[in-house]
Amino acid sequence: MAFILILELTSAAHTSLVGNTALVAYTIGEAIVTFSAYLTLDWQKLKWVNIIFIGSVLPYLYFMPETPLYLYSKRQYTELETVLRRIATQNKRTEVQWYPSYQKFLGNQSITDVNNETKSSFFKQFRQLFSHRPTIIKVLITDFLGFTTYLLYYEISYGFEVMNISPYLGVVIGAVVEAVGYISGSFLIVSRLGRKGTFIIMMGLTAVCVLILPFVVKVGALPTVIVAQLGKFAISGAISVSWIFVPELFQTSIRSTANGLFITFSHIGAIIAPVISTSVSEKYLSVTFYVSSALGVVALLLTMILPETRGKTMDDEQDSSNIGTHT
Repeated sequence: MAFILILELTSAAHTSLVGNTALVAYTIGEAIVTFSAYLTLDWQKLKWVNIIFIGSVLPYLYFMPETPLYLYSKRQYTELETVLRRIATQNKRTEVQWYPSYQKFLGNQSITDVNNETKSSFFKQFRQLFSHRPTIIKVLITDFLGFTTYLLYYEISYGFEVMNISPYLGVVIGAVVEAVGYISGSFLIVSRLGRKGTFIIMMGLTAVCVLILPFVVKVGALPTVIVAQLGKFAISGAISVSWIFVPELFQTSIRSTANGLFITFSHIGAIIAPVISTSVSEKYLSVTFYVSSALGVVALLLTMILPETRGKTMDDEQDSSNIGTHT
């Protein structure tokens, strides 16, 4: 939910930059945890270090406003005006510079909408999510994308354990590779490739790496690590795109629910990947890579059905019926 909050508080021109900066910060967190583990060498001490670090950040959330998009989607215009005035003050905008436009906007809303400040229940959002066929298709596709990306992420993380190096160094190098993937994705999604093109390229490269990894393992440790980290770079780029792309596909009133389902299926993929790897005998382990690669191909093909969202704002006026648009 924090990621959605960040995106909704950001203008459309900076969504990609801010979203991927947050993902890069995740890799910095990986490095910090690794460094803390190296210093403490005790899981209980490491736990307390993490709790203190996270606890120091929590008070900041109290000062974060609710997003204008969310308040608008819930027709909470009184709170919306308060938040907009606060934002205008922070940005040193005078009342004349923004309030007339807000009044004009408010005048275009019906009296019923202005007076309706009740929040939609979860079940109402759920019905809204699954009562529209194009929306259902988008939900199913994005859930599959989430499942596949995280399944491939953990499948490709055939890390540096095949080489005789420090596990701490392995995690740090892996974090650097992830960060490069996130940054590359952030540059590509604002190019002519857009969200769809970037995701398709990154997912395609991942599928190739996963497909050839069983063959490369037989060659040696170094080629295995190179292919695995190239795949990790690619899947990190795909993940960074999906975390920006998926929220942009849904209108504000159902975005949190849709994104919650996306994240849920992502974690299901993350759970299944190691279970499969440890349950399947070594004789058939290569088959899991082939199946995972095939899932990646299916994911990139399904992405072609989704509409491009580059340059579109995260508001309620998006057309939910443009499935299959290739813009």
